[in-house]
Parts: sequence; structure tokens; C-alpha cells
Amino acid sequence: MKRPSLVRLSPVFLLGLALALLTTSCARHAPTAPDAARGARSSVSASLSAGAFRVAAGGTLEGDIGPGAHYVISVPEGWNGDLVLYAHGYTAPVFPVGIPPGEEPLVEGLRTIALQGGFAFAYSSYSQTGLGLKDAAQRTDQLASLFGSLVGKPRRTFLIGASFGALAALKLVEAHPERYAGLLTLCGMIGGAQAEVDYVANVRVLFDYFYPGVLPGNVLELPPDFNLQTDLVDSVTAALQANPVPAFELSQITQTPIPFSSDQELGGSIIQALVLQAVELQDILARTHGQSFFDNTQTVYTGNLPPELLADLNAHVARYSEGPAAANLLEKEYGPTGDLRIPLISLHTSRDPVVPIMHEDLYRSLVEAHGGTANLHQTRIEGYGHLAFTPGDLVGAFGQMIGAAATP
Repeated sequence: MKRPSLVRLSPVFLLGLALALLTTSCARHAPTAPDAARGARSSVSASLSAGAFRVAAGGTLEGDIGPGAHYVISVPEGWNGDLVLYAHGYTAPVFPVGIPPGEEPLVEGLRTIALQGGFAFAYSSYSQTGLGLKDAAQRTDQLASLFGSLVGKPRRTFLIGASFGALAALKLVEAHPERYAGLLTLCGMIGGAQAEVDYVANVRVLFDYFYPGVLPGNVLELPPDFNLQTDLVDSVTAALQANPVPAFELSQITQTPIPFSSDQELGGSIIQALVLQAVELQDILARTHGQSFFDNTQTVYTGNLPPELLADLNAHVARYSEGPAAANLLEKEYGPTGDLRIPLISLHTSRDPVVPIMHEDLYRSLVEAHGGTANLHQTRIEGYGHLAFTPGDLVGAFGQMIGAAATP
């Protein structure tokens, strides 16, 4: 096992990367051509309640489905009869209900691709922030019905889901495959919320083992006056700079597949996971009625580390037991089944610090158990970042989704 002789982690880099999770949520680096995006905007736009009037080809209609759920429907000139529905990523509870801040470039880029191809494009915010998966799926499904009343029944309906939204879209596809022609997931949480929760929780408990006393609270509790920047970003940055070797050791543990190819990526990925765990804590506890959502009572931590270090870790790491209601909720409401009956095109960056690429392997295993791998087409994009796709990546994946769908 090779250990780093010295890791230099820039405080500016780490602070910016951690705060990026809060200021841009689950969509960041999907560039689009500004002129093309502006060209995709309709000359007809209005803010109306649902059912106000039918939107004409070449127009865009905005309105509200429910409390906080704001929709946008765009229909191009020469509409080909097909519809693309977009399910957005995770909106942290620190933000108001709506599309995650920073996700607009990705939405506009995809809308441009769809409209220029003759497809109608529609998206909606959800009615709640955090891990409101049922609400996310419901609002997306309602948008399809709304489109039918305002525009007309589409010939085919496609889904695109980004990050957390990919899981919501996947739940719709698995439950109602007859309604959809294809699904494109972008850095999707398709392995299920439990896998994501376990990942960030394991990073937290193992960080506490390797850097005891640096972070206040624990995986289930933070002090009322907890400050994300001073208590987490600044403290963790200082700890990693003072003693970088434990950070590398943490990355070698099987249960924490921290993505990195450089010292900066390692530090950034650790902070990303810790920030996400802290930001989502109260939301998930509210959904589990205060029960623990994490269980490592039977976990034997393994990895490419000296046996004596692993033995000490397993003897002294903090242990938590998951409550039965929490386990049932995460399995039934937040877990995919793998019953895939339509084409799914997945695009995932190889070193995603927010939704690790392990989700792709987890979902493939579920699909294999159902014998539906012919419908699963996974593409790994080499690089670091969450939703860090080029316009070419998105155009290619969109075309692959359309090409894989059954001919109408």
C-alpha cells in the first residue's frame, strides 16, 4: 500500500468545493452554449395556474402544480409529438422549495437539446426540499398529465433524471413502464437512498475515528449552534493539512469508496461527504421519526490497510443501530427494485464526490437479478465532479436514449 509522503490541501479549494454543494446542490458543471440556450426560449411565456389555456407550438407556459411546485412546459415549432420530462436533483433543506440553485444551466442545456430535436420539454420543482422522493415522483407524474391537458397527449414520453431526481424518475419507470419510452439518468442515485446514506454516514464515523475530536456531535446529532463553515469546513481543512495520512487511510476502506486521483480531490471528496451528511441530517431524522437511519453494528470494515490498523478500527469505531421504521422506509420508499422494462441510459462521472459511481454497480446487480440487463446501458465518463458533463456528453446520451426506444 502506497502512502502519500505529503498532501497539500488548499483551504480555498476545499472551502469552495464544500460550499459548492450548498450553493449549487446536485447540478453544477454541465456547460451549455449560451446563445443556443437563449434561442430555445419561447417568444410566448406566461405565469399562470394549471389549466389556464393550451400552449401552442413554439411557446412556453409556466404555472404551479401545487404548493411550491412550479412547472415550465416548452413546445417547439414543428413539434414531433414526443415529450421529455426532467426530474431535478436534490434541493438542500437550507434552501427554499424550488429547483436547486445552480441547476439552471443543466436544465437549459437539456431543454435546448430537446427543443432543437423537435421534442417538447417540461420540468417542475417539487413541493418540498430534502429527500422527498415520493413528492418528487408525484410532481413529475402530475406534470405528464398536465402536459396532456395543456398541449395534447404525446406520442411517446421520455424521462431524464439528475442525481436525486434520477431515483424519482427510476421509481416511476419501474412502477409504470408502459407510460415511458426511455430514461436517461445523470450521476443518478439509482442504487437507492440507503446506499447514499450509508456512504456519507460511514465517511463521518470513520473520519471521527481517524480524526477524533475534530468535528462536534456525531452521525446522528449536531449541536444547535453548529456552523457549517467554521465547525466543519475550516476544522476539517486544518486537520487534513496537519496530518494528511489518515485521510488516505480512510479512502482505502471498502465501505468508503472516496473518489480521487489527486490530493485535492481526496480532501474535496471527504468534505463533500461530510457536508452532505450534516446538511441532510435533520431532514432524514424527521422522515424516520427520529430513528437512526444508519446501522454498522455488524459491519466489519475492510480495505487495503495493515491488519493491525483494521483490527483497531473495528474495535473502536462508533457503532450505530438502525431503527426498524427507518429501515423499512428506506427499503420500500427509497429503494429501486431492478425491474427494468424500458431502455435506461445512465451517464456517470467516474470520480463523483456526491453520488459515487458505486450506485451504477448496485443497480446493475438488481437488474441482473430480474434478467433485464438488455435494457441497461451504462456509460462511465472519466473525470472528477458531480454532473460534470460536456455538451457533447449530453447530446450523445440524449441521442442514445431516443435511439434505444421502441419505434412509435
